[in-house]
Amino acid sequence: MLSKEAQEAIAFSRKFIKPSQKFSLTPDIVPHARKEADEGNAVETPADIQLETISENAVKGELYRLQEASESVLLFMHGGAYATGSVKSRRGICFKLLKRLGYDIFSVDYEQWPEARHPKAHEDVKVAYEWLEKRYQKIYVFGESAGATLALTLVLDRKANDLPLPEKVSVFSPVISQLSILPSEFTHSERDPMLIGAGEPVPYFDEPEKRDPMISPIYGNFSGFPKLQINCGSEEVKLDHAKVLYTLCQQAGADVTLDIWNDLFHVFILFDMPETERALDKIADFFK
Repeated sequence: MLSKEAQEAIAFSRKFIKPSQKFSLTPDIVPHARKEADEGNAVETPADIQLETISENAVKGELYRLQEASESVLLFMHGGAYATGSVKSRRGICFKLLKRLGYDIFSVDYEQWPEARHPKAHEDVKVAYEWLEKRYQKIYVFGESAGATLALTLVLDRKANDLPLPEKVSVFSPVISQLSILPSEFTHSERDPMLIGAGEPVPYFDEPEKRDPMISPIYGNFSGFPKLQINCGSEEVKLDHAKVLYTLCQQAGADVTLDIWNDLFHVFILFDMPETERALDKIADFFK
């Protein structure tokens, strides 16, 4: 049975978040959406966590660390349809993971639409990874929603170019196709309180229909992929994205696990509730 907090999160999402998606995303809406995300998910930085804003050439983001020096780092990519997410709005997730993991976390401030278009976000993530390679011995990767897509495209790109791969990868509510081609996009449209399901592609991609794994990882080669953890909710419209990703990895011989959280929705870890704590525990255990 869902916690009281989870039930309240579902009611809130259904009333305030999902209805706004019925309107087309326009450049003038994006700043307001980002501001609302930042304000709605605002958290204080705990006294035992150091927050450093990084802006070195093309590398932008926030570095979170505890007092101890770390040889490992978690590279995190936020979601938000390549438009409305932000580093600031995901600090809460990163702080919780930092205390569980004990090693540094770098949250990439990648460029989004309408300021940029594909492949700028992917390029920003690549540069951030290369920056971390010079500073840490081990790199782990975690992304949610659009950030999960960026996590997958980062590794597929590095693998295709015979570059060193991260130790492990975890994705939450991944999106592996920019077109609505999977059944749950239609069957779960009413069930998911967060997303509306099948609709127009996000405006960040000029060619969302292109069969390019850097756009839609469903077309990627997952042989030799690092150990992968997939999480999603049973009620979300992207459920089949997670299932197909799991199948593709299994068929390619990759070490992959899939956890479907009963009665929960797209990126539910954005909400402060017991189910979020259990999911973050599982993610942290995977990365340890």
